[in-house]
Amino acid sequence: MVLSEPEPTLPSWHRWLRQIDWITILLVALLIAFGFIAIYSVSPKSGMEHLLHASLGLIATLILSWTPYSWLERIVLLAYAGGLFLLALVLLIGQAVHGSKSWFSIAGTTFQPVELAKLTTLLFLAHFLSSENRSLRQLRTVLVGGAIVLFPALLVLLQPDAGSAMVFGALLLTVFLWGGAHPLVVLMPVAVAAVALLSLMGTTALLLGILVAAVAIFLTRPRLLPALLCVAGIVAAGWGASSLYRFLKPHQQARIQSLLNPEQNPQSTGYHVIQSILAIGSGGLTGKGFQQGTQTQLRFVPQQINDFIFCVPAEEFGFVGATLLLAVLFGLLWHVFTLAHRLRDEPFWSLLISGIGGIWFFHAAINIGMALGIAPVIGLPLPFVSSGGSALTINMAMVGLLLNGYRQLYRTR
Repeated sequence: MVLSEPEPTLPSWHRWLRQIDWITILLVALLIAFGFIAIYSVSPKSGMEHLLHASLGLIATLILSWTPYSWLERIVLLAYAGGLFLLALVLLIGQAVHGSKSWFSIAGTTFQPVELAKLTTLLFLAHFLSSENRSLRQLRTVLVGGAIVLFPALLVLLQPDAGSAMVFGALLLTVFLWGGAHPLVVLMPVAVAAVALLSLMGTTALLLGILVAAVAIFLTRPRLLPALLCVAGIVAAGWGASSLYRFLKPHQQARIQSLLNPEQNPQSTGYHVIQSILAIGSGGLTGKGFQQGTQTQLRFVPQQINDFIFCVPAEEFGFVGATLLLAVLFGLLWHVFTLAHRLRDEPFWSLLISGIGGIWFFHAAINIGMALGIAPVIGLPLPFVSSGGSALTINMAMVGLLLNGYRQLYRTR
């Protein structure tokens, strides 16, 4: 009888290194570097602050990357309640910035609690849906899951901060779709929003939107009555949107019109979009060089280190630089959703990581869309690139959870 030789064991340090998600670390580091270069080009002081916030966020990354799930399970409800409390408190004692009471100001340092609430809400939602006997095909689960996200979203709307409230919607739809909800649960909110917006562009656009939405609904193969009710709801939303539009505040109407037709009022809200498009276009193929952009260096683009950060590398490094930035962003998102897919046997981690990907995707799509004039100006930062300590710190905390999830994948092999 020949005994098989035992498999060689790897040194402990080698096994430890294998548990680290180096791809996430590399891609995030590249995005932070992109952000530092872009911000420093416009404001050296803000650029150094960006690195400082990234360093502070690294502490959150390290802590959450090694926090056991049993510990997370114990604190998710408390963290969610704490997030709601801070969102309510900021309405009472918060500092108003650009018309929104969204910030705490303590000893010269500002903090935006909505960024923390995105993470705590996602953690609690993933924990709830991954519990035993939960199925998104059950109405009760859908309603409770929706309520978990609705409460913080409503508090954010009261600030008012419609852009951040929309992030909660993107979070919910991503997790629901990933968790196996019927496609109609995800399709309906998107279709209603799209048709409502198209209704402001005229009857032809409205009818075309309703037709496309109806076809999409029937492609999901629902039963006839629910399908007809969904189509009726979309029609009602489309025809009712133009009436509700008249009840919006002037600045809200202006933001919608700046999306539909930025040239209509180039001296007001449309100014941001026009100047951003000019900056991007002036970059050409290879750009004008570091700190050589005319639109950005001469401050023609407002909020260019936050909402319109994309136009800075696009002008200074051209199409090549902008494409490289987009490639890194796409690579990170692809890796995140791939990791979520590989963790299908770990429902909590799979849902959590898919939600992180949904948040980052929505932020990136809206931020870059604002700079290109194809998305409403709703003030969402570009993950890891835009200036902003609160957002960057929480994004780094999310990176810690990604690294933690990757370690769970390694352990299940």
